[in-house]
Amino acid sequence: MNEQELGMNIDQMIVVNPPLLSNFDSAFMARENSFKQEVRQIASVKGVTTSNTVAGNEMARDFDIRRTDDNSGNHFTLRRMGADYDFINVYAIKLLAGRNFSRVDYNPDYNKLHNILLNASAVKLLGFKSNEDAVEKSIMRGDKKWDVVGVINDYHQKSLRYPLEPLLLMPFYGTYNPISIKLNTANITATVAAIKAKYAEFFPGNLFDYYFLDEKFNQQYKNDQLFGKAFSIFAGFAVFIACLGLLGLSLFATAQRTKEIGVRKVLGASVSNIVLLLSKDFIQLVIIAFVIASPVAWFVMHRWLQDFAYRINIEWWVFAIAGILAIVIALATISFQAIKAAIANPVKSLRTE
Repeated sequence: MNEQELGMNIDQMIVVNPPLLSNFDSAFMARENSFKQEVRQIASVKGVTTSNTVAGNEMARDFDIRRTDDNSGNHFTLRRMGADYDFINVYAIKLLAGRNFSRVDYNPDYNKLHNILLNASAVKLLGFKSNEDAVEKSIMRGDKKWDVVGVINDYHQKSLRYPLEPLLLMPFYGTYNPISIKLNTANITATVAAIKAKYAEFFPGNLFDYYFLDEKFNQQYKNDQLFGKAFSIFAGFAVFIACLGLLGLSLFATAQRTKEIGVRKVLGASVSNIVLLLSKDFIQLVIIAFVIASPVAWFVMHRWLQDFAYRINIEWWVFAIAGILAIVIALATISFQAIKAAIANPVKSLRTE
């Protein structure tokens, strides 16, 4: 999951908490745009954008979406997100058809807003023939008509446990919108200090608090990573305990067959013959255990993987490698005692009671 493309770039992105104490009035949009422009002038800043949520957080839902040119009566549920006109550029989200938002699409009066962007999944859900076909079409959101001006690529808002979802991107501003700032790696401390000074200038009285978006996004995998570590530790303990049991059995079997080993050596058996003699019974047990364990392991892991929208298929070679490793570990455990018995003086072996 960590290696998959999200459909957006969240690297070197800090998110500044929104200026909740500021009043949302006719001047707020201009003030926020001025703040973004000032921050862009800081040398280490690559871009600034606002949106009413960021990657890793839940998005709102709209439950009554329908096409104006479709008389079938179908109503759809889509995710909804508000963002400014810099959003898709700062996050490197691809524009597949149409155009991006521009300044003229925004207005503090909600009733004057009418343009939206769809993602590719929303285009398919609503039944448009293609991304291009959706552009310049209209949809109803409740009792308000909205015009589709562009289509963007799908991106993962949440972890890969969850599937991609159809999305409406809307031209919303608000004091509740966190501010995303794209940085380069040069002198982050000084850059953040400069951003803090600008924030205090434009949004006085608001607490400046920020976090790195990729770190917060990856916290969604914290439980999975913890599970992986715990599973590895306990699996290691299980293998270690099994090896102790196998070593004890091999010591017991060797002691029981000491005279037999001596006789075989006197009659010309080689070290490899003796090692094979002492090892084959244990290897047979390991193979039997592998045959019993494999279908159980496949069933349990297959069920566990169903919790993930994006998952691997469990291939046969995974079990083949596991079986080979089990045999190698078993051989390594019993070979020391087997070789020791095989190279022992046969005279002493024959004298053993």
